[in-house]
Order: sequence, then C-alpha cells, then structure tokens
Amino acid sequence: MIVAALRNFVRRPLAPLPDRVRVAWRRWGSAAVITIWTLMVVIATVQRGVLSQEHTTWPIFRQSYSHLLAGVDLYRYYPSEQGAGAADLFKYSPTWALLYGAFSPLPFALGLLLWNLLNATVLFAAVRALLPKPQATLALLFMSPWLLHAVQSSSSNALVAGLVVMAYLNMERRNLWGAAFGIAAGTLIKIFPVAAISFALFRPGKLRFALALTVMFVALIALPLAVVTPDSLLFQYANWQRMVTLDENDLVFGRSVLELIRTLSGTEMPNWPAQLVGSALLLVPPLLRRDRWNDAEYRMRFLCSLLVFAVIFNHQAEHQSYIIAATGVALWFVTAERRELWRVAILAGCLIGYEAVPYTIAWVAMMVELLAAAPAMEWNLRATPARPHPGYAP
Repeated sequence: MIVAALRNFVRRPLAPLPDRVRVAWRRWGSAAVITIWTLMVVIATVQRGVLSQEHTTWPIFRQSYSHLLAGVDLYRYYPSEQGAGAADLFKYSPTWALLYGAFSPLPFALGLLLWNLLNATVLFAAVRALLPKPQATLALLFMSPWLLHAVQSSSSNALVAGLVVMAYLNMERRNLWGAAFGIAAGTLIKIFPVAAISFALFRPGKLRFALALTVMFVALIALPLAVVTPDSLLFQYANWQRMVTLDENDLVFGRSVLELIRTLSGTEMPNWPAQLVGSALLLVPPLLRRDRWNDAEYRMRFLCSLLVFAVIFNHQAEHQSYIIAATGVALWFVTAERRELWRVAILAGCLIGYEAVPYTIAWVAMMVELLAAAPAMEWNLRATPARPHPGYAP
C-alpha cells in the first residue's frame, strides 16, 4: 500500500496536493523559478565580485581581452593580475578572448553580473524553447542547485549547455545555420560540444549542414582578425593547441569516469582510450536503431545522453561542469512517459550525490533505454502518439 502510494506520487507528483496549490504552481511556478535563478545569479555575483575577489576564474576571463590586444600569450599564468594564489589558465579559444571584450571595460562586479546573467539566460531560454512550459519549469527547478555551483565559479558551463540544447533545437527546426553556430561557438569554448555534430545523423541535408558548420567555424575562428594581425592570431592558436595537448595528458584532475577507472584500477591509464570507447558507445544506439530516427522522443533521449556523456567522459570535469550533465538528466526525467521509482532514485542521486557515480548510472540507464527499451517505447508511442517538440517537422 505504501509502495503503491509512493508510485502514484512519482507518476503524478502534484496529485496529492490541494487544488489551490496545484493551480498556483502551474500559474506561478515559472515565475518562481525565474526568481530563484535570478537570486542565485545576484547572490553569487555579490559573493565573488563584491564581498571577495579572490576567485580567479573571472579575472582570467576579464583580462583575456587585453592580453589578446597586447599580443601576449593568452595561455600563461598572470599572478599579478589574478592574485598570488592563481592556479588556473585561460583555456578557451582566441575568439572567446575577443568576446570577453564586451565585459572587460566594465567594473569588476558589473561585468561579472552580466556574465553570470548571460550564462543563466541562455540555458533558461534554451530549455524553455525546447519543452512545453510545465515540463520546462520542472526541469529548470531540478537544475537549480547545479546552476548555483556554475555561477559561483563564474564558469561558462551553463552557457555551453544552453548552446548545445539550442543546437539540437535548431536542428529539429531544420535551421542548419543556427545549429552550426551553436556547435561552433560551444566548441570554441570547450572542445567537447563538437560531439553535438552527431545530431546531424538524424536529419537529411548532411552535406548542407557540413557546409554551414565549416563556414561557421571559419568565421568564428577568424573573428579576432578584427583587432589583431594574422601573425598574432596564428601565435595564439598555436599556444591554444599546445595548452590543449598538455591538458589532455593531465591524469590527476577531473571528476569523471576516467578518475573512477584510475581509482578503482590503481593505474595511471591515459585519458584517450576511455574517451574513445565512450564516444563509440554514444553512437551505438542511433547507428543500430535507424528505424527510430524519425521519432522525436528518441532524438530527445539522445540529446540527454550526449549532455551527460560530455561531462562524465571529460577528463577536466569539475563540480561546476555538472550543470551540463544535470541539464541532460533533468530533461530525461521530465520528458519520460513513466516516472518509476528507479528513475526518481537516479534523479535524487544526481541532485545530492558524488557527481561521477550517479551521473554514470544515469547515462547507462539512458543508453539502455535507447537500445533495449526501444521496442517497449515504440508500443507506448503507438498507444499514445508522441507529441513532437516545438518546431519539429517530420
């Protein structure tokens, strides 16, 4: 009896609540989430930009524009600018160093506030555009704790998650140029959004998309030529390539599957074998289930698996990186036709647990659904026709 009641609560979480509470949530839930996200951005900005400026991430971003203009190596330590305890480097492309020029002239706290707002707004808008309002509101609520971690560190992870979701949404809407921009812009921040190219598997017009993606990459890569010489830009890209290579060989840092493997095996296994295997596994379900490519629900589940994959196989994954994976888990949970207890347990683990373990379990569950559960899913979709996502045209 208790189990049955709990199962009903999981499937219809608002059902036990009084009618007035349910109506109020449907009416004001979105406004409440907007308020929560705004407060988190403001609180994190005051914490990092007003009460203390010891955190080095924002100074690194902020100074990258002046380093680009001066022609000095973007990818060196600058303790005099970041504080004596600086322990990190600028790791994004020269293109993003240029774009930080929009924030660089502003007072420290104001620039940080606008940067955090940009991150939160892009992710919020992407999820709201992707899902119907009730589902989007619930997903954004689940993502809130991880957004706080992301903005407290002044990181770009929420922005990256938003760009990947926007790329998926534009691909669904057959806006190839919009999808290409999202993938190119995300890849020039952190390399792993390049995996979103796999969204093109499901769609016709692959050659046109390849052309759009090439043009977008070339345009964004060359964008700093507006303020620097070609020689200076080549110098920066050579430095970026060197830094990325050194970064790839880091076997100590990162909260990911790679760390788990090294810890459990007691070996110093390099990063690339596990990353190669993970990339291959990511593509197995869509390659084996070509018959599901026209299914909007199936494509949504693939988006969720990619968002989690991008973090758990990232050798440099940090606590704040998990807003990307949390986006995937939240979308996976709220779009599920059935909210079984095991699914709730995975969601709870991802909200409160050690990052790599519950998110790896979530990813495995997603992969199983994409593969083994596909026939059952097909039966459910026949019984209840799938509702295409906004902008989807079969």
